[in-house]
Amino acid sequence: METDISAKVLTTEDAWSSSEVQKAQLEDPAIRPILERKLNSEDRPSWQEIAPESPATKRYWALWDSLHLKDGVLYRKWESDGGSSCCWQLILPKSRIQEVLRETHDSASGGHFGVMKTLSKTRERFYWDRLRADVEKWCRECHACGARK
Repeated sequence: METDISAKVLTTEDAWSSSEVQKAQLEDPAIRPILERKLNSEDRPSWQEIAPESPATKRYWALWDSLHLKDGVLYRKWESDGGSSCCWQLILPKSRIQEVLRETHDSASGGHFGVMKTLSKTRERFYWDRLRADVEKWCRECHACGARK
């Protein structure tokens, strides 16, 4: 029996199938080398193998032990310092970042909150290289937030 795990975006209107997410991850040049290696082997590539890759791929490589496959999709397992809580963060391909930021910041459920609340809401479900910088830029460039200042 085949099951299809979906990654829920913050609304109930859109769910991504695992095959769609995996395809998007494989199309992302920063994620692809890590995902391909995880799919084919549990062995972490050596630094010599990863050295020619992009800085973003190297940062994912540094997270190797916390990266796991669920139904062929790459996730980061994040545990709190005391180990009291744990969450699975979808490794988000660049092609999906704007969609997630629209949901976590701009939508009715997002509420145009500031950087810290948007970061917290985003990190509950997602992780990507330079997430914090992207959230800061998104909030800084938000016209609705700027109009209130």
